[in-house]
Amino acid sequence: MIMADVYVPSIGRQYDFSLDEQAVIAQLIPEIAEVICQKENCTLGGDPEDLMLCLLDDRQILDSSRSLGSYHIGNGSSLILV
Repeated sequence: MIMADVYVPSIGRQYDFSLDEQAVIAQLIPEIAEVICQKENCTLGGDPEDLMLCLLDDRQILDSSRSLGSYHIGNGSSLILV
């Protein structure tokens, strides 16, 4: 498990997440979105499959079929959910 910051520009907030670095990103995205929506008491507009996770430091869109670990993402990394 790694601790990462996830920034969501659409609501202008950042969240701390504990994420499984071996999980496929396609599995992490809906889980992250669900936790954020529960915290903010909102509903997710659109299809969760349209969301992308990006690595802030490298300005890179992460391939949803890979894991965070395959990108060598570790503790303290900053991600963006768009």
